[in-house]
Amino acid sequence: MKKGRVFFHPIEGSGALTISWTSASKGDAVEAKKGSGVGFFSESGELLCVIFDEVLESQDQQTLKFNHYRVEIDVKNGKVDYSVMNTQQNLVPSKKHSKPKSKNSRVKRRPGIKTRF
Repeated sequence: MKKGRVFFHPIEGSGALTISWTSASKGDAVEAKKGSGVGFFSESGELLCVIFDEVLESQDQQTLKFNHYRVEIDVKNGKVDYSVMNTQQNLVPSKKHSKPKSKNSRVKRRPGIKTRF
């Protein structure tokens, strides 16, 4: 995911905060499953934009959770840091995808003991 553009213009210490990853039209808003805000997604489900409803300028930490994405912000003195996690890609790999064992890992030899095959 490319770097997003952050729009945050607080009035009297707080305001909405927007992070956008595209300049294309956004479509319908989807309410976050957790957190106070909305997200906009492409037809294929890619995250296009998020809007946090009420963010404090002095210091704030918030998270928006959607079906396949989690967006976290950390605001300190008006400076915004954010992270995006695609929760669909962070699945536990099956045994098929694990690293194969080396041929030498089947038999462990101790020094001084001969092993017959």
